[in-house]
Amino acid sequence: MHLAWSLRHACRGPTIVERLTRAYAQQATAPALKESWHVEKDMPMHSRKPTNAGDQRPMKVPKLAKNQSPSTPPRDYSDSGVVSPPFTIPTSSSKSKSHPAPLPSGPSHKSSGRKGKGQTRETSLLKSRFKSRYESLPEFEGPMHDAVYVEAQHRISIGSRPEIKPALADNPKSPIMNFVLSYFGSDYALQFEFKEYFDSSTNRPVVRCTVLLETEPRVLAIGDHMERKAAERLCCLSALYQLYDSGLLDKPASKAPTMRQSAAPEQITLPDGSVVNYERARSFMDYYCRLYKFGKPDIEYQQQASKGQNTSWEAVMNVGGHRIGMGIGSNKKTALVQCYLDVTRYLQNCDAELWSKYVEAAKSGKDLGLGPRVHLQISNGLGDEIEDLCRVVRRSSLYKNRPAIGSKLTGSDLPSSHANTVARPKPSYPLHYPPHVARQRSELLKQRRESYLTNPLTEKIRTTRATLPIFTKSQELLHHIQRNDVTICMAATGSGKTTQIPQIILDDYIDRGQGAHCNIICTQPRRLAALSVADRVAKERGEVVGSGSIGYSVRFESKPPEEHGSITFCTIGVLLRRMQSAMTEGGIAAAKLDEITHIMVDEVHERDVDTDLLLVVLRRLLADRKARNVPLKIVLMSATIDPTLFEEYFTDEDGNKAPIIDIPGRTFPVNKLHLEDFIGDLKRNSRLKWIFSDESVSKYLAREEAYAQCHTTSLTSSSSPTSPSQHLSDDELDMPSPLVAATICHVLQQSDSGHVLVFLPGWEDIMAVQRILQAGEMPLDLSKHSIHLLHSTIPLADQQVIFEPPPEGIRRIILGTNIAETSVTIPDVVYVVDTAKVKEVRYDPDRHMSSLVSAWAGSSNLNQRAGRAGRHRPGEYYGLLSHVRAATLNPHQTVEMKRIDLSNVVMHVKALNFPDMEVEEVLAETIEPPHPDRVAAATKNLQMVGALDDRKNLTSLGRVLLKLPVEVQMGRLILYGAFFRCLDQAVTIAAILTNRDPFVSPMHLKTEAAAAKAKWSPGEFRSDALTILNAYNAWQEIYSMGNYVQANRFSSENFLSKPTLLLIRKIKGHLLQSLYQAGVISVTEGSGSFIRGRDPEVPPALNVNANSQPLLAALIAVASQPKYAVRTGDKTLRTQHDKVVFVHPSSVNHRKYILPAVEQAFQGEKQLYAFAEKRQNLTTAGQTPQTYLINTTRLDPMTYLLFGASEIQVTERGLECDRWLPIVGNLDALDDIQRLKTLIESCMLRVYEGIFMNRSRGDRARRGPNPAREEDEAGDDWLSLNEDLTLSPREVTDLDMITRDIVRILNRFSNERLASQSQSTSRTATPMPSPAFSSSRLPSIGYGTPHGVGSAYSSRPGTPSRLSRNSYS
Repeated sequence: MHLAWSLRHACRGPTIVERLTRAYAQQATAPALKESWHVEKDMPMHSRKPTNAGDQRPMKVPKLAKNQSPSTPPRDYSDSGVVSPPFTIPTSSSKSKSHPAPLPSGPSHKSSGRKGKGQTRETSLLKSRFKSRYESLPEFEGPMHDAVYVEAQHRISIGSRPEIKPALADNPKSPIMNFVLSYFGSDYALQFEFKEYFDSSTNRPVVRCTVLLETEPRVLAIGDHMERKAAERLCCLSALYQLYDSGLLDKPASKAPTMRQSAAPEQITLPDGSVVNYERARSFMDYYCRLYKFGKPDIEYQQQASKGQNTSWEAVMNVGGHRIGMGIGSNKKTALVQCYLDVTRYLQNCDAELWSKYVEAAKSGKDLGLGPRVHLQISNGLGDEIEDLCRVVRRSSLYKNRPAIGSKLTGSDLPSSHANTVARPKPSYPLHYPPHVARQRSELLKQRRESYLTNPLTEKIRTTRATLPIFTKSQELLHHIQRNDVTICMAATGSGKTTQIPQIILDDYIDRGQGAHCNIICTQPRRLAALSVADRVAKERGEVVGSGSIGYSVRFESKPPEEHGSITFCTIGVLLRRMQSAMTEGGIAAAKLDEITHIMVDEVHERDVDTDLLLVVLRRLLADRKARNVPLKIVLMSATIDPTLFEEYFTDEDGNKAPIIDIPGRTFPVNKLHLEDFIGDLKRNSRLKWIFSDESVSKYLAREEAYAQCHTTSLTSSSSPTSPSQHLSDDELDMPSPLVAATICHVLQQSDSGHVLVFLPGWEDIMAVQRILQAGEMPLDLSKHSIHLLHSTIPLADQQVIFEPPPEGIRRIILGTNIAETSVTIPDVVYVVDTAKVKEVRYDPDRHMSSLVSAWAGSSNLNQRAGRAGRHRPGEYYGLLSHVRAATLNPHQTVEMKRIDLSNVVMHVKALNFPDMEVEEVLAETIEPPHPDRVAAATKNLQMVGALDDRKNLTSLGRVLLKLPVEVQMGRLILYGAFFRCLDQAVTIAAILTNRDPFVSPMHLKTEAAAAKAKWSPGEFRSDALTILNAYNAWQEIYSMGNYVQANRFSSENFLSKPTLLLIRKIKGHLLQSLYQAGVISVTEGSGSFIRGRDPEVPPALNVNANSQPLLAALIAVASQPKYAVRTGDKTLRTQHDKVVFVHPSSVNHRKYILPAVEQAFQGEKQLYAFAEKRQNLTTAGQTPQTYLINTTRLDPMTYLLFGASEIQVTERGLECDRWLPIVGNLDALDDIQRLKTLIESCMLRVYEGIFMNRSRGDRARRGPNPAREEDEAGDDWLSLNEDLTLSPREVTDLDMITRDIVRILNRFSNERLASQSQSTSRTATPMPSPAFSSSRLPSIGYGTPHGVGSAYSSRPGTPSRLSRNSYS
């Protein structure tokens, strides 16, 4: 460690380094330090002394010789420059030293004899020593401000006021901090002063805590106690009582500071554009110290005197014996943040290359170094079995015929077969539609329209339609669309654009006798919008959806209209999938797409990722149609569109921008109210006052008030609007449900008619508000009000109720998300209560972390929501945010393309097959392109799972996955479930992982709900997903027999959400149907199968391993790549990209749910976990957010190696997985496991290719009929290849045998592991049979091959092997 005084690197050229914010008397210059190092390098460590030379911060740092070890840049401040505080910094691990127990001070008991005298002398001596130890402390002078004194003073001052709520007195510091935030503002630092005294009357030391609040009247609070923390609590209690007794706690009127210090920045921007916050700066310093073998940075704090009201703190960082950075702030935390930011800026200025290396290392987790070693213990017998299986797999047909895709998954030897084959699409030929048939169809449509116009039953609806503003500009709109390829329609709310514009276009064609040549697709942003609009339009035309000219197509559900002369409402994802089939497959799919004459994109302003991708495709499609002289009209519609952005994006080849047409709306005036306008009414309502004692409400109101004070001046000045980064910290506090419920009740009390529509961020918020409204604490008569929920997980029939008239005298309360913001018009909604929040996914591609935060909506969204109240009559809008907040919101949310995981987007771009364009080039053409790093990260993830090859082309696996309506990882889980014969469980797990947790946890029944969930958890492989699976299977068994009442009782008793269970059941059925259509079932079952009826079933042969817990855990591991963690402490875990994470308290793997006996059994083993997502707790402002693992599953090392780890490298002591997790153990066994993993993945490449080519050749005889009519019904028409690459019967048999043996190995390892953990000795466990298998059901390796097909398994050497001697029975 004598190199700790050496220098790190030299800056290139004379770099001017920014000075610290505070001058130091003596600082070590670089030449002095370098010289001192050469002088002292031969001296013993204890004889060296720091060198003090010069009084300036180094202006230039020379480079070291190559043989010199790098060290901290010389930013050394001598002891004369910085006076360290006389106390140590408390850490989370250090415990406060308690004072010695007091000695008895009263008269001692009389005792006779020599022994008593000795005790008296000893007692006197101890008293003497104890007093001398504290004699330097000042003498304590009364009175003693203990709990009795504080309570007595409160009794005197409270007068006739009611008692303060016990919850506030139990934790007095929290309400004090909230008061300070609302009264003084966020910059004010509450300072507690501690002094220690000696109380001679009790021979005890006493700690006195004092705090001063400059309120009117002034508050001086004191607390005395032997322990520091208790003294602080008494001080806060005294302050709380004084504020309450004076009435300040009821109405914390804000005191505007006369002099406000500029807030310290929470992040900095480096010269290379990197944005650094405290967490990133801390990670960089940890990387730096580990890289150059320094200890952890030491931080010294010193309190600085100030002339103003507040004092400041100074934090100085010491690394390698030198002080290299400093920060100043109003409190210790702020000073610490500034110190880390200062040091990071300094080191980056000195060595930009070092910072660049850290940034690259952070992307892969290398900045954290290797994780703790995980030991894999395996018996000799099982090791022999794995070795023999490797040898057998090498001789199998699957392995020999594996494709070469330029991947690392093909094994050590080169494949002897073909390269990866990609079928070419058929050329597109227009479908021949005979002219006489077209005339007959057009004539029929015209007759229907004439009948509609003369039918008395439709007169009312015709009159209503004619009064809409859109009809006043119908002819202008038609001419506009006919003259231009792209039309941007800015139609105000209430104009009728969504329901009427498609009908106007179709009716125009029908009136001209060309109805059969008009086919319109109108996209909607959500399923509910597409379904409700289709139903509304069909009723307006006197038709039934799916039986006339109107239809819809959404995910998992489709009612297409009659062909030729139709309007189809669909989601954007469905249209993209249809275009994908046309552009990649050609043939009939492309020809049918050519029949579409108009594509209308409604609510285009929402800018989700599908919309942005659709706009790219439409621009390409329009150019292709023009080149082939096939007309296509595109109409973009919105009420709040940014016209400049879209008109420039659709500029034609002559440079002309896309034209815009404005259509007026028809809305009634809406009175907009914000928090300041009605919060006083809530406080004066005796039935609602209780909500203001709720901590979440008080914190939220204090934050809004502080925000209004800080930003009021910016509204009146000419300063630029608040940047999005300034709003990030304001997203931390969730909307308090009691405040929402109280506002709803206030609205209903102020009126006697009209429904209330409530906009909430997400499902949890909806359920929380519903529980409060139904609990009986609110002034709400449930006999006169009905509560309805609008959410994508609610069954469609339950949501459609809100569009029907309610019973007489009933007012509706509709709790929904932004699903009701656009396109959907709910009758008789007059009042809108708006939280102004949305659930927003933010994905960090470097850390593989998605977070679902409750973010502020854009101002355009608020206008849309307010417009819902004025559709039928004048309405009122109640925004649960301040006027200032509403005025400073950004116009729009951050587009999805810039904040979500782009893996699925990259897959769809590859499937769309843009000619001569890479994915990066396609996404660069989006209307607001994502950062290239996000695209690169998504591509890397897809290569990791095998969906893309090294040349970024779709593999056979990628093409098969595109046929499944789930994400890539979930698709692999389902495929492996089919291959390993536990398909029913695999599909259920996939449906579970793609939905929310069905277990609910009511606030007043949290303990009971946790116990109900824990009882479904499996023992060894503790898993949230498997816990849900067990509960779902039990519910499904009851529900499938038609016992619906019993099923409802079951879900209620086990705290399960019935809508979520029904949704899981529905998605499971659709996933099975997709597997049949993709040809997966026919290949894996091996005997041909078909779907009986409309509901697909799992063939029994594909479910024989359903009870194998190790296999189910392995499937979850497949779906989790690369999200794994290893336990490093009692509560902490380590991931590839995070040094410290925690299991979420709701998980069954949280320590509070694990029995001590179970924990003791695996005490010596490093615990591995797979997880679904990482989430940061952002609800506590001002503190470093903790990262939690959500939906965790316990894994064993064998399961992780075979199914989890992506890249495995051989090291001296074992294996290194994904460059961060070392696995150690028997080296030969580890080598065989790695080899087996490679062989399995190589065989799977051949299986994917066979499935893909089987479907491409249209082998419907083996698959059976397709009962469902899908939007990509022409997807099977592929060009046949000369070479037959479908799986042969021998290959299917090999797949069956290989997967059975893998399952047997997993089960045997699990049994051995359990046995070894339960034994007190360290001897190897005796192999145990798997409970899920028997020799009669699943033959071991070497047994006869079923189906009478020869394979590598029936042609093994005659010499018995070690494997063949091991019996499984």
